Amino acid sequence: MRIVLADDHSIVRCGLRHLLSDIQPAPVVEEVGSGDEVRALFQAAAGNGRERPDLLVLDLRMPGVRGLDDVKAIVALADPTPVLVFSMLDAAEEMRAVLAQGVRAFVPKTTDQRLLLNIIRLVLAGGTYLPPILGGLDRGTNGGGEPVRFRDGALDSLPAGLTKRQQEVLRLLAEGLSNQEIGERMGLNLSTVKSHVTGILKTLNVGSRTQAVLALRRRRDDGFGL
Repeated sequence: MRIVLADDHSIVRCGLRHLLSDIQPAPVVEEVGSGDEVRALFQAAAGNGRERPDLLVLDLRMPGVRGLDDVKAIVALADPTPVLVFSMLDAAEEMRAVLAQGVRAFVPKTTDQRLLLNIIRLVLAGGTYLPPILGGLDRGTNGGGEPVRFRDGALDSLPAGLTKRQQEVLRLLAEGLSNQEIGERMGLNLSTVKSHVTGILKTLNVGSRTQAVLALRRRRDDGFGL
């Protein structure tokens, strides 16, 4: 797994690199400090057939990223690598304008580090994220009343063998919520949530929450219609 961190502040890149060390298996992290370096990296990957990164974490206020046109061009150049914008911008209209350029997630730099890590895992698994001001994970919607979901409806139907309650828990796992947050959302105590998570892992034959979410995408890609 390769993750590119694009930010012109080394202290931000250092903090993100440290955070990413909690992802297993540990990703290969590449750092760049400008939009020009981002473009050069993906142009080189396209030119020599090198495998593309699995994620681009992109700051907006850095050299070589002057506006929405640059963001749109970087998203197109990086495709199919998902782009997660990590920015100091916090105005709703600015966020919507950036998201309209095709980025997979917009995460304000004021976001708690635990939530940021869960969002990164979600995007790596094919999901999307909107900040709470736009109706994100706090309400489980994409801002238009629709549940946060995987591309191509990957969570529209779920594997056989899961109970209705387990399906609800799995959808919230896919949103990046912790067991405590799932319990608060569903009105369940922590031990009950843990029991449901254990049942989900057993049914999907996986060893972790992240693997459960990834398993859904693999099933879709393998032709199970998910």
